[in-house]
Amino acid sequence: MAEKISGGRDLGGSVLGILTFLGGIAMLGLTFKLAYDLFTQSPTQVLGITPGKPLDLGSAGASFLGVAVRMLLLVIMAVVGSAIANRGATLYAKSAHLRVKEL
Repeated sequence: MAEKISGGRDLGGSVLGILTFLGGIAMLGLTFKLAYDLFTQSPTQVLGITPGKPLDLGSAGASFLGVAVRMLLLVIMAVVGSAIANRGATLYAKSAHLRVKEL
C-alpha cells in the first residue's frame, strides 16, 4: 500500500503556543520596566537618606534589605517569564505534525 505523508498544524496548539509565548514576553517586559523604575531612582531616595540629617543605620539597612529582596524577585520573575516564553515557543513548534494517509 502506498502512503502519503502530509504536513499540518494543530490550530488549538498553535494558538495556545502563541498566547503562552506572548504571556511570557509580557512578563519579561513587566520585569524590565520594574527593574528600570528601581534602578533610575536615586540611592538617597531608595534608602530613605535625607541630606543634612544624621544617618539612621536601622532604617537604611531595612531599606537596603527591601531593595535586595526586590532585586531577587526581579531575577525570579525574569527566569519564570523566560521559561514561560520558552514553553510557548516549544508548544507552537510541536503543534506541527505529520499525518500519514493510506492511499
